[in-house]
Amino acid sequence: MLHAIKNSSLFVKLAIMVSLALCPPLLLSHLAESYFISKYGYEEAEKTVTNVARLSAESSTVIEGMRSDKPEIRKQMVDFVEMLTHVSSVKFIVLIDMQGTRVYHPEAWKIGGHIMGGDEGDSLKGRTYISSARGSFGFSLRAFRPIYDEQGKQLGAVAVGIMSKDIEANVARLNGPLLWLSVLSLCIGILLAVLLSRTIKKILFGLEPHQIARMLEERNAILRTVREGIIAVNKDGTLVLVNQMAEKILRSAGVTGPLEGQPVQNTIPATRLDAILEEGKPEYDMEQNINGSIIMTNRAPISVQGKIIGAVATFRDMTEVRAQAERLTGLSNYAEALRSRSHEYLNKLHVISGLLRNKRYDELEQYLERIIGSKKRETSSIAALVKDPIVAGFLESKYSRAHELGVTLHIEGNGVLPPLSAKGAHALVTIVGNLIDNAFDAVTYAGEKRIALRIENDVTTSGMGQLVISVADTGRGIADEHQEKIFTKGFSTKGSNRGIGLYMLLLTLDEVDGSVEIDSRLGHGSIFTVRFPVTTLVEGEKP
Repeated sequence: MLHAIKNSSLFVKLAIMVSLALCPPLLLSHLAESYFISKYGYEEAEKTVTNVARLSAESSTVIEGMRSDKPEIRKQMVDFVEMLTHVSSVKFIVLIDMQGTRVYHPEAWKIGGHIMGGDEGDSLKGRTYISSARGSFGFSLRAFRPIYDEQGKQLGAVAVGIMSKDIEANVARLNGPLLWLSVLSLCIGILLAVLLSRTIKKILFGLEPHQIARMLEERNAILRTVREGIIAVNKDGTLVLVNQMAEKILRSAGVTGPLEGQPVQNTIPATRLDAILEEGKPEYDMEQNINGSIIMTNRAPISVQGKIIGAVATFRDMTEVRAQAERLTGLSNYAEALRSRSHEYLNKLHVISGLLRNKRYDELEQYLERIIGSKKRETSSIAALVKDPIVAGFLESKYSRAHELGVTLHIEGNGVLPPLSAKGAHALVTIVGNLIDNAFDAVTYAGEKRIALRIENDVTTSGMGQLVISVADTGRGIADEHQEKIFTKGFSTKGSNRGIGLYMLLLTLDEVDGSVEIDSRLGHGSIFTVRFPVTTLVEGEKP
């Protein structure tokens, strides 16, 4: 039986458990009611026989009948006692003399005999009491009371009784409805238990406890293994879920103290989950700054039956992702530089080959002097400003690219850019590369295709200073309404699938503690100026 219940469904278990929980209180309640009803029944019976015995013993008719042998007086006594028996609903009233002989009995043939039960002795000694004994009618509850005349002489006693079976019958009649009421209460309880079981099963989507436990284990396993941070809040904005990756990212971003159970606005800066709860609109691929750490996050409301009950955010640390993107951008710039150099040298080799094949040695010599002289000027201009070989080689490649595009690229400046760390060189290549490429695009359709790159290193007494790089072009300029949007990811006035270069520029500047300014007017070209400490490029991190 127990095994069958153990293996039964949640619906059956709940119904049985609730039903069993109802049985003890209902049973105890019924027993208590039965006890008090029985007690009440016997107390009422005792009051009845006591009162009838008192009325009989104090009645002048009974007193006169007990001390007189005249038939008419005895007849009055008998009539009174029969009337009293009838109106009081007692079973019997018996009058006895001082020897215990019946003077009156409801059954006339028993008059003159000795009273039965053996409990009459104390009443003949002047005592009033109640007893239970078996008399001529059977087992009964009896009240005895002595009878006195006016002079205080005891004439005998009266015994008034109610049958015990009649008392029990009255108690049973009172207990009957209560028993049915208890049964009805139990049935209603079982019905409610069934309805409760169905409701709970519906709330749990028909799942059994072991299925819920397995799903919870699977959920926890998934939350532990995903490489994205996941946090969730309830409708009050309190954190109710923080997985391991989320805690790791938040701790690395400097978030301290307890997480779950805390208000999200006081725990995680700029989370915007409160806005998601209020507006009910999801936000995807949003960048969030947590104490200087950049994360890419998706936020969405949690709705159940059309009602928002919370919000969830998933996010990844963008530091590594951005570094990879920047490396890819740098590699793209390097590849473009090599391609430009290769293309330039290939064209020059074709010219040299043609001059050799046609034996035009004088023109070949002049051509080589022109190439070498131009290259020397370019190299010397860069070498005077830049001591880092990676940046220097990169700028030389931009010269070659400018020649291919028919653009005049002029490089000048003050101070010297010292050798940089690998990370610093990569950052500078990303910044300058995006600015020059943006300038190349700007002058594509310009009448005068000219770009000026200026590098200034304001050296301080400590040997390091602020690096200022400006790139000016003779393009058509940028409209005022677009100047605040050009650094937004995906924004471009040059068509779709663009708007990445300046966005990456801004992210890189943030890493090297830099800033950017724009001076542009339509029809007059643009000047982009960036500033950052040289220390961040030499050491590879923020000071």
